[in-house]
Amino acid sequence: MTDPQRAGELTTAARALLAEPWRPAEADRDLFTLIRRHGDTLDRWFTQRLGYRLVVTADTARLVKAGHVPGDRPLRARTGRAFAAREYTALALVLAATASGPDRISLRDLVLQVRSAAADAGLVLDSGAGQRRALVTALRWLIDRGVVRELDRSVGGYEADAEADALLEIRNDRLAMLAAPALSGPDSAAELLERATDASGNRAALRRRLVEDPVLAAADVAPEDWTELRRRFGEEARYVAEMFGLELEARAEGVAAIDVDGGCSDREFPTGGTVGQAALLLLTALVTRHRDGAGREQVDAELADLLAAHGRHWNKDARQAPGKLRDEVLELLAAMALVELRPGGAVRPLPPAARYAPEVTVVEPGEPDQATLL
Repeated sequence: MTDPQRAGELTTAARALLAEPWRPAEADRDLFTLIRRHGDTLDRWFTQRLGYRLVVTADTARLVKAGHVPGDRPLRARTGRAFAAREYTALALVLAATASGPDRISLRDLVLQVRSAAADAGLVLDSGAGQRRALVTALRWLIDRGVVRELDRSVGGYEADAEADALLEIRNDRLAMLAAPALSGPDSAAELLERATDASGNRAALRRRLVEDPVLAAADVAPEDWTELRRRFGEEARYVAEMFGLELEARAEGVAAIDVDGGCSDREFPTGGTVGQAALLLLTALVTRHRDGAGREQVDAELADLLAAHGRHWNKDARQAPGKLRDEVLELLAAMALVELRPGGAVRPLPPAARYAPEVTVVEPGEPDQATLL
């Protein structure tokens, strides 16, 4: 007898894994139960349709993605800031230092092992505040994912005090699941990216780009692969709808997988907040007045007009640092494949940008909602 809830549960689990491939049970017990319940079907879906691999243990689910490396998916600190190079280095060294170590270790001993791993890699680490902050950021990233647990005191003390200590528990089983085995052994970052990327136009490769990127542009696909994709558009639409509840939208310029319900992407657009609202309004200005592109000065002028008109509803920092707001806005629009960033600060709106036509509604203080832009 068919379970009427099965299709919905499969889609819910698949969407969650696509958006966040690392799913420890303690983060969401109900979701993890769904993933374990349908693990075999999910693994078959991801393997056959996308070339991914799903690993599920007693309390951890890990979707191992390979074949496509989006350029806008950095690791992020707790504040939402993208990892800096020093923090990536610290994370790699922590993984190397703990790969075959004990399941409990003091922070001081871990620091010594990290320095030893750095020496083995030909790196020299200082004990300055910047290096300590990088190590704490890396450890907090692991703590948030249940790979490391603080048993006594916090790693945060190490930021300000090089002599601070803490007792940590290392989940070696989870540690082994973090790195993708197929990517081990490269001699350089370029080789790592080359191994991780499948530039072919086979079905799985194109399907990965459909679900991982905001837009698959026709100009970025070989003509024969684009023709084949359009020929089997109905089949692809059924796959992405069944797995993720996404709707494929095709235009002459490309194909987009639309997340109608939201929550299937690590980033959303349109979205609220200062950066999200400014991005939507700047995008409208670019489409309306700068279809062929705008230089840095034109972008700054458009943003200045937006700040003058709506800045009182936005974060004070945005008004005080418009250059930072511009960079964050353009980074978001570029990540959503809505603009092309050109050398010298120039920006050109891409075809998908034309689908947005916002209307501004201001809710003033004293009305049902707090003053904001809608």
